[in-house]
Amino acid sequence: MDDSDQMVVEHSKDTLLQYGEKIIPELELLEEDCFMRPAQIANISEVLSCLRFQKVKKELKNWIKSEDKNLLQAVYTICSYQFPELKIEEFTAKFQEIRHLCWMEINSRQTSFEKVDALNKVFFDVYDFIKVDKVPYSPFDIFVNSVMETREGTDLSLGLIYSMIAQSLDIPIYGVTTMNNRAPFVLAYLDKDNLLPILDWGIDNNGVLFYIGVGTKGLIVDPQQLKEAFLSEGLPQNRAQFEPSPNSVIIKKYLNDIKRSYANQVHFRYKLSDVEELLELF
Repeated sequence: MDDSDQMVVEHSKDTLLQYGEKIIPELELLEEDCFMRPAQIANISEVLSCLRFQKVKKELKNWIKSEDKNLLQAVYTICSYQFPELKIEEFTAKFQEIRHLCWMEINSRQTSFEKVDALNKVFFDVYDFIKVDKVPYSPFDIFVNSVMETREGTDLSLGLIYSMIAQSLDIPIYGVTTMNNRAPFVLAYLDKDNLLPILDWGIDNNGVLFYIGVGTKGLIVDPQQLKEAFLSEGLPQNRAQFEPSPNSVIIKKYLNDIKRSYANQVHFRYKLSDVEELLELF
């Protein structure tokens, strides 16, 4: 891999790529051992990068074909593109920590509103998650694992964490999004207890009891308020703007936001073609 003949180097790279992702652990060890040989480490790093991307692409393609489309699995797969050494056990441990505290605050006698208050207490008071106010966003404001560390993120990254924890506790909170970059990412609490006739919000709210704004520290918004806010901003009034989105749409939006954040950072722009290739899977 550090031969003076470039043809030999290229042949070596092609041969390693043919072995596929199964040799990633061996290449990682080799990369650590050859830090005194710059040419070799550069070539090995290039092969490793290609193999890791192939792995991410294959796993995302399999996820799209799967029936359950587990949201946590897809988010981890995408995070592993930027953080290839991130282990699934390490990733899920952070969620379990927050989930446990939420579980301690929730009981079956609570109303839907009280359960959201309990989630908000842990999420925004104990962990102090906040929405970043700087624009443009950094990729580290979007990748969920880094947001779990810094406690700062976008509507989407914070909403993903919030909704995945809620769903793991059987609380029906789901993300609502479209590809419209002007529309905020909000969470919808579905009416599982048939409370809508009692509340009578006065509009057809598509089975949503109320909405939650993670960017406003879990503020509860009734359907009429959200529709009026969208109308005042000149945003579309179609059903997709107000109903829980399929996980595949949420993940596509997640990738699209990552792509935009890469485009805003000069030293990340070389990754744009990879993200575009992942978006083409949808």
